[in-house]
Amino acid sequence: MCDPLSKYNLAAAAYQTTHLDETPISVTSLRTSSLSKIEEFLLQGDRRQAFQYAMDQKLWAHAMIIASSIDKDAWKEVVNDFLHQELTFSDEQARVLATLSPASKKTWENLRVTYSFFSGQGAAAGERHYIASLLLLTFIQFKNSPLLPC
Repeated sequence: MCDPLSKYNLAAAAYQTTHLDETPISVTSLRTSSLSKIEEFLLQGDRRQAFQYAMDQKLWAHAMIIASSIDKDAWKEVVNDFLHQELTFSDEQARVLATLSPASKKTWENLRVTYSFFSGQGAAAGERHYIASLLLLTFIQFKNSPLLPC
């Protein structure tokens, strides 16, 4: 007799095996005090302050929901901060990226541009990310240049 749950257990085991070696890119903690502070600002009618606090705490989902009730500029601001914090490499990360094989050099550029377009930033989003990509590519090529001393 076939166990109907066995295929689900097999799928779960396969998922865990393929994701065990992944290191988190970003980790954010949600504290009750943060939610209380956001709630306090909202109960006072201060959406802008609640929005700013959520962004400062990197509580992106809360900040995006609040921003959507403020205006388009607040929405663009939170999306830009999110993209900068979550999908942009620091100088140190870029240096590590430069040492990896080409297949490992995932920069999330397509995701950043897509999210920027979704936030209403239009052609400027593509231009800004294109320039950033060129700078990263130049850094990687310079880092791997045979002309540099070891």
